[in-house]
Amino acid sequence: MDWNIILLFGLYAGIGILTLLVWWLIYDGFLSQGHSLKETIFGKYPNPAVSLDLMGGFLSVAILLYTTVSTAPRTGFRFNIPAVILSVLAAVVLLALLRGLMAVVLRAWFRDHRDAQGDVITLNNELFKQRNIATGIFTTVLYLILVAGLSQLDPWNPIGDNFAWLYNLIGIWVMGLLIITVHSFAFLGYGPYNNILHECFHDNNPSAPLSLLGMVAGMLPLVHNLLVAAGPGKHLFNTWDLWGTMGIVVLMVLVARGVLQLIMFVMSHINLRWELVIHDNVAWGILDGALIFSLMLIMNALLG
Repeated sequence: MDWNIILLFGLYAGIGILTLLVWWLIYDGFLSQGHSLKETIFGKYPNPAVSLDLMGGFLSVAILLYTTVSTAPRTGFRFNIPAVILSVLAAVVLLALLRGLMAVVLRAWFRDHRDAQGDVITLNNELFKQRNIATGIFTTVLYLILVAGLSQLDPWNPIGDNFAWLYNLIGIWVMGLLIITVHSFAFLGYGPYNNILHECFHDNNPSAPLSLLGMVAGMLPLVHNLLVAAGPGKHLFNTWDLWGTMGIVVLMVLVARGVLQLIMFVMSHINLRWELVIHDNVAWGILDGALIFSLMLIMNALLG
């Protein structure tokens, strides 16, 4: 047994817990905008929508810690630990700023539009007041996209490969927005009342973001594997065949999902799009996300 690894695990596990507590404090002090996180999570009526949003942050912090530790230089741990702490805390602050920007962008998108309950649509209103599960799932999707980009940060070699990490960070965020757009058009509909934002913030339809979660969770590791296979110095803006490969994969997934929809309609007269958009079928949303994720895993396995 390697006792050095056990010791390092204990030390970094402690750093992980402290980092999660920092995220809790940031969320409670700034991102919740006056709502008590303690009362929201542990009060008389626990709010699962907020816990989903908080969980997205927790997962992001954990991924950032994993990325920082796994790429740290293999020197004496007492020299690495301060650098890891500073790097992770800086990334957590950046994540909090991006979460705040997310709320601003959504507010600008919806302007004075109101949800199905008649309240003006804002991120925190949907989470804290409306207890909107769909919003909590959607923000988790956004967190995954944000942290997939942030994981490209290389605090140990900031100039390495001519800032390829910066191009990949931007490229992954652009790719994430494209995935959301493609999913919205292909699975939900084309009009202003069937897009992913309307389903998640106006209609409180959890089935739609659950389906999207499967696509994002499958696509982001695929992007990572393609970048690793491309080699040093390659990024999403100088290796254009990566976009072509990802586009073909998405197209094949959409075709496979379309064939399933046709088979289901012929055999059982079930319209899978209606189940997601009209019937708000959460049970099918879970299965749809799992199906899309499973299809993406096949390509990830081939690349691995």
